[in-house]
Amino acid sequence: MTKPVRLASIGLGRWARVLAQGAQRGDVIELTSCFSRSEDSRMAFQEEFGVPRAASSLDELLSDPEIEGVLVTTPNDAHKPVILDCLDAGKAVYTDKPIAHTMEDAGDIARAAAAAGVPFAVGHSARRLGGHRAMKQWIDDGRLGKVSLAEANFSNERGLELTTDTWRFFADKSPGGALIQLGVHHADNLQYLLGPVASVTSHARKLYTDAEVPDAIMSILEFESGPLGYLGTGWASPGVYQLRLQGTEANLFYDLDFNNWDQSQHADDKSTLVSQAYRESERPQVEMPKTDMFREQLDEFALAIRGEAEIEVGAEEAIRALAVVHAALESSQRRGEAVDLAPMVEMAGALA
Repeated sequence: MTKPVRLASIGLGRWARVLAQGAQRGDVIELTSCFSRSEDSRMAFQEEFGVPRAASSLDELLSDPEIEGVLVTTPNDAHKPVILDCLDAGKAVYTDKPIAHTMEDAGDIARAAAAAGVPFAVGHSARRLGGHRAMKQWIDDGRLGKVSLAEANFSNERGLELTTDTWRFFADKSPGGALIQLGVHHADNLQYLLGPVASVTSHARKLYTDAEVPDAIMSILEFESGPLGYLGTGWASPGVYQLRLQGTEANLFYDLDFNNWDQSQHADDKSTLVSQAYRESERPQVEMPKTDMFREQLDEFALAIRGEAEIEVGAEEAIRALAVVHAALESSQRRGEAVDLAPMVEMAGALA
């Protein structure tokens, strides 16, 4: 690659800034333009990141021939129209997770991305954390033996801060609350480690937030390969990010300090991964690769535009993660009845 890949940011809130910082930690990407409906947001983003120009409309941005791809960080329920316009204009698309807020929108996006024939990536970045990469290596090498149980939790206090001025307050815009915003990360991580989820049994509760969405969700996942997994997520506690695997040869325990989530270049330094073997009193530290999940996923997307990389998380992986969310919500509505994922995934067009 001789020149940086020219990308534009669409939706210029907090997460657009986190991704822009990640992109600028590398030398693969040049942020060339940006768009938000707010002129003040456009000006502030340009000034903060040295972006040379901004578009006053999405059409204006998409008609810019220099822009090779876009980074979409609009609210979940606004993903589909923006992404479809970008794909129709021939732009490669990276969108933040989840791929959409409904399975129907996710399916429409997946089909449009396949028809467009341009790189399409979804920001399920957490699988790139050093702890998860090390866990995957232990599974592949057989050091864990056969995994029987997995336990994962991603929770924080954001639900206590929700007001009617924020889109996450509303069930039709953010179905599942903490589950679609936080738990969906582990829905991807667990399937990255253990393969597709077959069914979900779940209970969701709205306990302490004023919002329409639940702030405490507990789900049991049955994997096609046999293991069982617990996925917990909440929006009414200090930040927690953990994943544990129990195998016939050893166990692994991963814990990340959520306070460093936005600065992914430091996340591994603030994480611990330890193992436990039979008759082992001490739990030794496990070596983790040094990662920078936000920079890595954006560099991969940019290089894929030039034909120099493959997208790790595309529409199919993102749909399977989103299906866990919607199966969990349906299960809770049925008072914990198990819900199969295959019909949802098939309807969205993610089954081969």
